[in-house]
Amino acid sequence: MPAEANGGQSRPPSSPCLKGPISMPQLPICPICDEPVADQPVQDWTSAYRGGGAPWWHLIDNTPICPTEGGTYPQAVFVEDGLPADTESHTWLVAMSELFAIVGPYDPARLGSAITAADHLTRWLFTATGPFSALLALRTPADVAALIGHLHRTTRLLARVHAMTSPYLLDQTRQPHFAGLDPDSEVRAEVIDAADDVHADLQDAADWSLQSAQALGIALSHARKVAALTMTASAGSADEHESSGNPATGTTEPTSSGDPQQVLDTSGRHDAHVGELIGSTFGDEAGFSPELTHSAARILGTLATYLSNCLGAGRSAAIPTSKDLADLATSLTYATHTLVSGLRHLTESPRGSETDGLDETDAAATRASLKDAVEGLRFAANHLAAASYTAAGLDSQGDQQ
Repeated sequence: MPAEANGGQSRPPSSPCLKGPISMPQLPICPICDEPVADQPVQDWTSAYRGGGAPWWHLIDNTPICPTEGGTYPQAVFVEDGLPADTESHTWLVAMSELFAIVGPYDPARLGSAITAADHLTRWLFTATGPFSALLALRTPADVAALIGHLHRTTRLLARVHAMTSPYLLDQTRQPHFAGLDPDSEVRAEVIDAADDVHADLQDAADWSLQSAQALGIALSHARKVAALTMTASAGSADEHESSGNPATGTTEPTSSGDPQQVLDTSGRHDAHVGELIGSTFGDEAGFSPELTHSAARILGTLATYLSNCLGAGRSAAIPTSKDLADLATSLTYATHTLVSGLRHLTESPRGSETDGLDETDAAATRASLKDAVEGLRFAANHLAAASYTAAGLDSQGDQQ
């Protein structure tokens, strides 16, 4: 596509015969303040800005690029603004680069192919940003910033397409013999009136897209700051973790203060240390309180969601071998047996303390439901144990003997 169609950002065109690594999207940055910029101001957004004065404009406030000490306006520097492509899609990306090369061809059939491809990618993006898939696709603030950058570029492009498309339809309908209609016919007049309405609607859509693009540009600026601060904080926490702790071992012993905030505040900690911290706080010698119960429930919900993704969308990466499946099944067996024990204790405990506020009918129904849950978990635990033996290639009966 032309440079001005890509959000007004000019950069060297890609080779139509690209065979090597796919180049990532590039974001123009002000070399003075490190803020993202575009080569068109808001007042001239329908095409790439090529006038005099400052050629680049900050996205966050539409001000010219910062001048140098000599008072001249520098050129923007380009940084990669995206996520690396995986190897499985590399061949497809190469084909896309060749199919939709900047040198064309430009015809209705190729446009139809581009629209079809865009529709498929839009549906994928809709799912990828959903409540569960986003846990896999948008793992860090930097990933989110990259997506916002894409949305900003796309929305600027849409604003330009809206503004440039409406005149085409208007000009075509005003041709002397458009669609074989008599120039003086009432039908032709209706066609022109409808085209005028489309023109007005697309102009409105262009204005709204521009406003969205402006907001996305501001969001991109802030998102990049969040990503940078997060990476800096993570690096600092890692350095602090390595340099602190027990002088003899170089590790930090987890404490069991019983403070739920100590457990929930796990930012910047290594995965293994987070596990140790949770195990220490909720271990056999832990105290009991409503606050700790609520914290444990929240953590358990997070872990359950993660395990669900491991068994579903992330299975190929999370459970790649039969041994991994066996280990997971064994862990889940222990978890279900533990829940069985706790639920059985609740169902068999004397009435009163655990059923305060319930009448006799509700209490009986609750106990019956809990007993059903106990039996269901026992059934699941037995089958998970069998699954772990099978996945490990063992004879469950012989192993038990």
